[in-house]
Amino acid sequence: MNIHSITKSATSHLSGIRNRLFDLIPNTTVNTPEKFNKMGVVLSRPDVNRLIMGATALLTQPLIDYYNPNVDEDTAKTSTCRTIGKIVAGTAVGCGVRSLCFYTTKLLTSGGENGPAWRKWLLPSNAIVRYLNKRHGGWLKKYNNTISTLLGLVAMLFTNVALDVPLTNKISKALMDFMHIKQEPAEPNPTNTNNNPVRKEEHKPYDVKEKFRDIFLNDGNFANGRRESV
Repeated sequence: MNIHSITKSATSHLSGIRNRLFDLIPNTTVNTPEKFNKMGVVLSRPDVNRLIMGATALLTQPLIDYYNPNVDEDTAKTSTCRTIGKIVAGTAVGCGVRSLCFYTTKLLTSGGENGPAWRKWLLPSNAIVRYLNKRHGGWLKKYNNTISTLLGLVAMLFTNVALDVPLTNKISKALMDFMHIKQEPAEPNPTNTNNNPVRKEEHKPYDVKEKFRDIFLNDGNFANGRRESV
């Protein structure tokens, strides 16, 4: 069978599917393109991107946990509550941090050439600004989005521990209380069946040379420097 003919046939089928999907898109005329341009600017902001990701996760992940057939009902509900708490906390903190970084970056890059020095802290040198203004008219918006995203990622290294974790625990606990899910307290000191604290096995140090002596010299199968048949 010719591989080239199979590839050509598969490509033609995929092309036909793409054409059918494209035909399903309604043909409309845009009378106000500036609205779509503004929408694109808003959707490209890092805080809005984080909100879209959080909303998508909130619509899908809890349903997957709740209808998990491999666990019992209480475990599925507990997992659902924790997933919702993690998504809501992460989205709220992420949007807040990214929004703060975005507006801070916008404020510190709006000075221009003749503006105050503190409003040009995050701008490159005047020569680079003049070059970019000449060659790339809309560079400042992309520059602000990039800088604010980088600042947000650095800030999230600290806020994930300081804000995300405690907020996730509070939201998860509130949801579990609302759904009347029994929460088993964690045992700080695990015990055995005799109600005695479990002790870790103590490993006594031993000399490596003596260990090899026991294996190769004191073993009956290695007596007198030769291996005896078993």
